[in-house]
Amino acid sequence: MAGQRDPDFWAKVLALTVFGLGVALMVLVFSWAARVFNEVSVGKELLLQTNPDDRTPLTAWAMRWLFLVSLLFVLGYIASLIAARGANLYSSIRSHEPQRKGGE
Repeated sequence: MAGQRDPDFWAKVLALTVFGLGVALMVLVFSWAARVFNEVSVGKELLLQTNPDDRTPLTAWAMRWLFLVSLLFVLGYIASLIAARGANLYSSIRSHEPQRKGGE
């Protein structure tokens, strides 16, 4: 029938929304990662300092950078899990669809 809506329409919309959310979160995490990795040059400048009293900013910078990289890894992993959940949900909906015969 021409005007009939697919019974799994809202499930597909939800699955694609979850997938889109996961992809958007990954893009956000990648943009944050680009900003963090552009700060690496600051550590190089701190490393070249010759005064031993100035070494504490280097350790503080290294700890901050390590924390940020770890946080970005965790956030990227969670975003990929969300996107994978949406893709799996969509594929499970598609696998349960009734098979149509010859152009019906």
